[in-house]
Amino acid sequence: MLALLLLLTQAAQAPVAPTPIPAASALRQPLPPPPDEPAPEGPVLQLSTALETARQQTPELAVAAERVQQARNNVDRAWAALKPTLTGLASATYNNLASFSFDPNTHGRRLNEAASLNFGWTIFNGRAFPALASAQQQIEVARLTETQQRREILLQVASVYFSGVGLRELANVAFRQSRVTRQHAAEAQARFEAGLIQRTAALRARIDVVRADEEARRALFSYAAAKSQLAALLDRPDTAFELAQPAQAPQEIRGTFQSLLQRAMEERPELAAARANEEIAARLRTDAWAQFLPSLAVNAAAHYSDPSQAINGDHGTWGVTLALTLPLYDGGFRYVALKDAASQLRQARAQTRSTTAVVTDELRRAQIDLDSAKALREEAEQALVLSRENEDLVRAQFAAGTATQVEVSDAEAALFQSEATALQQRLQVQLSALRVAKAVGAFDYDSNSDSASRKETK
Repeated sequence: MLALLLLLTQAAQAPVAPTPIPAASALRQPLPPPPDEPAPEGPVLQLSTALETARQQTPELAVAAERVQQARNNVDRAWAALKPTLTGLASATYNNLASFSFDPNTHGRRLNEAASLNFGWTIFNGRAFPALASAQQQIEVARLTETQQRREILLQVASVYFSGVGLRELANVAFRQSRVTRQHAAEAQARFEAGLIQRTAALRARIDVVRADEEARRALFSYAAAKSQLAALLDRPDTAFELAQPAQAPQEIRGTFQSLLQRAMEERPELAAARANEEIAARLRTDAWAQFLPSLAVNAAAHYSDPSQAINGDHGTWGVTLALTLPLYDGGFRYVALKDAASQLRQARAQTRSTTAVVTDELRRAQIDLDSAKALREEAEQALVLSRENEDLVRAQFAAGTATQVEVSDAEAALFQSEATALQQRLQVQLSALRVAKAVGAFDYDSNSDSASRKETK
């Protein structure tokens, strides 16, 4: 019925007098070639594969793993302070003059040999025990830091991946829009030559073609940049891969803010590392008090010298020493150590409070972003439905001669904007769900599972 009314209205209107195309008009030139849809550069890189690759190959995670190993080495270094030492020394000295000899039956020698063997063992040193405990706890801190960095990098990989998927879908929309506007421009050209519309309408249709082609190329360049960023995160030298929407959307962590916050307090590695640093700082006070304690050490030494230089024919000697050292006065250094230990403990506690506030704010904002993204996604979907209907109606009216090219251009622009906004809001829902999982402490990747949002198996 609507189409019939439009046709009747068109028939009632006086036709526009045909106007020859001026020689200098751009309408005499053919439409610019459409942008080519690029061929796939390689196979589809699945999200699970990208996350596993990042877990295995990202240089930042390799650095974090080495820091864990260095923390283990510090434990061995702390144990070395409690173990005995054995040192050997041998020397040979050649003199230009013969040395003096106590033995009248021998002549002095120019080459003299000597050797010694020294054994030392600090039986008791009060500072060694807190140092050992702190070194062992530093391994835990290094592991927690590695976990935090891994989750940050995996979240970044997932975010870039989903952004790339959204840009790929936006490019598909832009190419479809380019084809539609090109067809409409050809139709407008024919209608102008038939004298049904003004030349400005045909020119406006061509402007829409150029703008649609620009959007398509812009989307392609943005998609290529996203792939390059992802390749850098994966320590990959090429971008010979494509991105595709995962079969399963990111898992959404549900619950009240207080329940999720309690979970975050228990599972976030930053908070666990901050609490461990508090214990390490508290142990500095024990180390400072240990400096007031005596130390007990045993030392043994054996010496060998050239027989020609020996007195009474004894060319070998040995001795054992048991030493008790009591520090009496060191200029106040130990009292400064006590003050410094108290300051570092206060600093560690303040750092824990700061980290707690950051985690709380991160979780709150992640939940707000997720709720906002869901609401805006629903509105964007509704706007997309309306824009599609409006674009179909305006095109029908244009075909019937009751709508102007300006209205068609506005309808096309509104439709493209609605499609782009809908894609963006769907992407925001996915990214916000990942950020909530990370804020709770549940975002990690296990190579034995296809899910990227699960608690780390400990």
